[in-house]
Amino acid sequence: MTTALTTPGTPGTTALPAGEALLWPWWSQQAADTVRLLLEEGDMAAAGAGHPLIDACEELAADVLAPGRLVMLCDSGTAALETAYAALGLEAGSEVLVASHSFRSTVTAMLPHGLVPVLCDTDPATGGIDIADAAARLSPRTAALTITHTWGRPVPLDAVSRFCARHHLALVADCSHAHGLAWRGRPVGCTGDVTVWSCGTWKTVSGGKAGVLATGHRDVWERALVLSQPKHRALARVRDERLRALARTGAGHNRRPSPVAAVLVADHLRRLPHTLATKNERQTAVEQLLARHLPALAPLPQHIDRTAGALYKWHWRTPATHFPEAVVAALRAAGVRAALPARPLHEEPLFTDPRLAAAMGWHVPLPEAGSFPGTARLLDGLVELDTRDAYQPLPDGDADPYDHALAAAAEQLAARPERDTPTTTEGTPL
Repeated sequence: MTTALTTPGTPGTTALPAGEALLWPWWSQQAADTVRLLLEEGDMAAAGAGHPLIDACEELAADVLAPGRLVMLCDSGTAALETAYAALGLEAGSEVLVASHSFRSTVTAMLPHGLVPVLCDTDPATGGIDIADAAARLSPRTAALTITHTWGRPVPLDAVSRFCARHHLALVADCSHAHGLAWRGRPVGCTGDVTVWSCGTWKTVSGGKAGVLATGHRDVWERALVLSQPKHRALARVRDERLRALARTGAGHNRRPSPVAAVLVADHLRRLPHTLATKNERQTAVEQLLARHLPALAPLPQHIDRTAGALYKWHWRTPATHFPEAVVAALRAAGVRAALPARPLHEEPLFTDPRLAAAMGWHVPLPEAGSFPGTARLLDGLVELDTRDAYQPLPDGDADPYDHALAAAAEQLAARPERDTPTTTEGTPL
């Protein structure tokens, strides 16, 4: 599927076949023109004390994502996560509580710094970490807790913050699916000791490959600068004399962003309110069509305390009479961008084969079988839609392509014997 650098209706938009939606991401004509100027100038290093486009993007990210916090742009969300774990200054061997239902980098980014992930169960009602289960896994070595607002569904921040304060834990928040998300009126980027966003691939705010780190602690921010930014940039901002001395050599990492990525991220940040409103509007319309054509499928409910933002991906629960693989196959055959959600971390080889982590010099505890029932309940029977076709409103008078697609999927499923042999998303028997 083709994507374009400029928004629909502006010069330079790539033509799409009839009936096909423009898939996110795309950027404005102004962003395209700025990128073109950068290419003509030929300076992509951004190795000096500052770069006006990167500085402007960081200021905008602070305003939009984490008001009142210190913000730093990195070259990826994973780089921002690894920098965050290192900048907290946790001792090697410290344990970090993290939900077994989380993106892989949320966990793997801590391993190079000698931190030990302790997988916890998932609250199936929120999709976030189960605080009661996390409490049962505390040890004298526990030093931090990491939350992930997976799929754009907020973790209850009040309970998490109280838990971390009670047990003197650092709080890391991965908001890579949560651009513009708010919990009870407060941006999720304003909670936690350090917060990160991925701004890569087809995230709601994307620079192609970029990440954002935010913190309310000056010392964490300065350590992050020394760990990840060019010497001159760190020296221009760091006050601590010991860190300034270290900044002269750096810490062996080069995670500075490209000015091109800064231009693209800033472009999406400026249009974020419009993007979120469009996605919410499309979600409402599609769920109404789902209720008409496939009433047995139920969207996962929204948390009542989410007061801003939009879902990064949509999830529908299949009834007990259907295999989710069969539902995915029918949706895909009808043109819907559906798949099964990724499996939880405790099923990945890193957590089931101790030889793998040992070969890298990491300590990854093996999870106990059957110890994540909440994660299993959350993922049971789910189908996932990537929503990349939900970033533009329908033109006035145009039929909703989901209307025909969901009707076709319903017809295919109706002709299928209930609970027969499941198939893969390509339609072959499992």
